[in-house]
Amino acid sequence: MPGEKTHNLILVNHPDGQGRQDFYEIASSIEALEPRIEVHIAQHDLAPEANGLAADVWTRPTLAVAFRSPRVFRPKRGVLYAGFPFNKFVQLKKFHDAGIPVPPTLVYVFGRALERGFWGDYVIMKPSHIGLMSRGRHIHLMRTERVAELAERLFPATHPARSAPILVQRFIDTGIHPANYRVLCLFGEPLLCMEYKLKEPRPSLDAPDEALLNTPIASNTDGLYHHALLAPPEILDFARRVAKVMPEIPLQGIDIIREDGTGRLFVLENNPGGNTWHFSSKISEDGRKEITREQRIAQFGAWDVAARVLAERTLKEAR
Repeated sequence: MPGEKTHNLILVNHPDGQGRQDFYEIASSIEALEPRIEVHIAQHDLAPEANGLAADVWTRPTLAVAFRSPRVFRPKRGVLYAGFPFNKFVQLKKFHDAGIPVPPTLVYVFGRALERGFWGDYVIMKPSHIGLMSRGRHIHLMRTERVAELAERLFPATHPARSAPILVQRFIDTGIHPANYRVLCLFGEPLLCMEYKLKEPRPSLDAPDEALLNTPIASNTDGLYHHALLAPPEILDFARRVAKVMPEIPLQGIDIIREDGTGRLFVLENNPGGNTWHFSSKISEDGRKEITREQRIAQFGAWDVAARVLAERTLKEAR
């Protein structure tokens, strides 16, 4: 029958991670695009019944999508896609194994010297502990020849970062103002692309050790960066390649850097935990004072892209 609902799509909301209004607007676009799909919005920490999903809902093929791991909600039938945090080193290995360029990275063994012939003259040292690297914290630039001497000082045994491996990574120079791109992809399709660039120049690489160690080097360091809606086609194409490596992760905030001089692209991570919906996430409230929610949505027509991608997935994969 015309207008009959044949499929369910359930969007699972985390109130601190996504504004519910975003999901209502995307749901409206989906139902206009594909009337066979009925869209339900569920809260991640409530069971289906508490979300008002009655028994007759489960008579139709269903697809559920959660950008972050739901605490309680599980669909009673069908497929559930959900974000899930991965250790950063595990992410990089997955990308490397898939042929995606990544900066050479290893778990650091304290006290061990590094070979300049492989690592180059400079390296980055940073934690792999989820949450301790956000907003540019605990990320240090240093001379390769000084790593064995300085590592213990930066990360003593009592440092909270030592609860997980400390990573050493070849320094990829993105220029005097360190920069990176964040591409937000939903099932591999870009919804948003932003460039983050430090306002102040980093010290010259021949600066003293202390100047290098203490300089912000991550381009998303709290309060020290500009961001802009920039979307070079080669960055978007590279992000699509990266997203395919973990197709089970619905929302990926892919961080990409471009090497100064060569133009080579490298992926740093894809933030699979899903705390990257910066159209409305609490973590990006300050950023939206500079670039508004509406400007972010308008860059690619994010709601239209999301509606198309989610409708296609629902019709293809709902069970």
